[in-house]
Amino acid sequence: MEFKTVDDLKKYIKLLDHQKHHPEDYVFGIELEGALVDTEGKPIEAKEVISYLNNVYHEFEFAEEAGACQIEIRSFPRNFSTDVLRECEEYLLDAIYDIVEIAEKLYKKEVIFLLIGSNPHPDVLSDKWISNTERAITMAKWRSQFQTIKIAGKEIRPEHIALSIQSMHIHIQGRNPEDVADKYNHLLYMIPEHIAISANSPIIGGKAVDYSEARLLLYEMADGGNAGLPKLKKYPTSILEYGEYVSSFKPIMAKNIAEMIKERHEDNRIRFEIPFRVENRICPAQSTIRENMALIEYIIGRLKYAQRWSRQDYPSLKEIEINRIEAIKNSIKGNFIWNGKTIPVKKQIGESIEKAEKGLKVLDSNPRYLRVLKKRLIKKKTSADVVRRWYERANENNKIEYLVNKIWEHTKKNSPLI
Repeated sequence: MEFKTVDDLKKYIKLLDHQKHHPEDYVFGIELEGALVDTEGKPIEAKEVISYLNNVYHEFEFAEEAGACQIEIRSFPRNFSTDVLRECEEYLLDAIYDIVEIAEKLYKKEVIFLLIGSNPHPDVLSDKWISNTERAITMAKWRSQFQTIKIAGKEIRPEHIALSIQSMHIHIQGRNPEDVADKYNHLLYMIPEHIAISANSPIIGGKAVDYSEARLLLYEMADGGNAGLPKLKKYPTSILEYGEYVSSFKPIMAKNIAEMIKERHEDNRIRFEIPFRVENRICPAQSTIRENMALIEYIIGRLKYAQRWSRQDYPSLKEIEINRIEAIKNSIKGNFIWNGKTIPVKKQIGESIEKAEKGLKVLDSNPRYLRVLKKRLIKKKTSADVVRRWYERANENNKIEYLVNKIWEHTKKNSPLI
């Protein structure tokens, strides 16, 4: 069903009051973005590879992204369980091996499928790597009106930022419109902890920056206010209220509300396709499939716990914004401030992992991957620290080559960076 206006959405919600429809809860799907590069880290055209994959795969869909070297892997909706997550891990590993095998046959050279929040090679930041799709071209043209971004001694055009950024998105279906709004509000105040535990992108355009997770700030600067923390004045009490929020912005090329939501590259979104769902898009693509599964397990378990047991008042949106910046800068080494009191990020995430474990058990699932995140807390490091260390110890002449190959070694073995 297409909702062209908020009135269309209002009519549908009213219809649901008379014709009850009860979708299954915690049905989930993922989108995982990676970049096709050679062993020096230079980008490689992905279009032919994507076309081939869609002809042979049934467990996933493969799609083009903003950058011509990027590949998005989309899973189909499944009821959440530990076994389903394990299957997803195995399918994704197979897909990665196939992506590389197909690309190597096409291009007659060694290829890497790079999973990291920001492709570090400077070559990707050019018009050459804008995908030849209507959406990518239109969005790049729209972004080109904004000022050049200066970071780590480099100047980057805003239309090039999206070409280097890879994320992991998780979609979670709700029981009804009210439940979806509730899920969205809980996910809002979890944004800082999700950034802190998943950070892995301190290298941009070949340069190290003084952030653990630089891609988020770059996207905000490049996207004219359409990215980052949602620009809400208060938590939405319903999805209708969220629809009104989205409709208050001028569309770029969207013809309906669902498309307007996709134009807002915000940390969390409510998707207006039927059945309604929330989309958490804050986490960078992790370098191994096991790490991506750990984040999915954490987000779903943490959210289920919050919906079942949390009775605390929502923190102010201003505090979320402040803590979000702290997570971008310092990851798990920082301090959050909630309700005027300081709490070490490491301590909060440790408590949140315990909540996630309880939430998973309510969903009749036993945690399988959370130990990956626990290890980050024990080591007091995230992938950002590992990536930065690899970059800094590499020879000045081949830093990117060394970095992407180190990451690829872990991706192939599915051995977490920490």
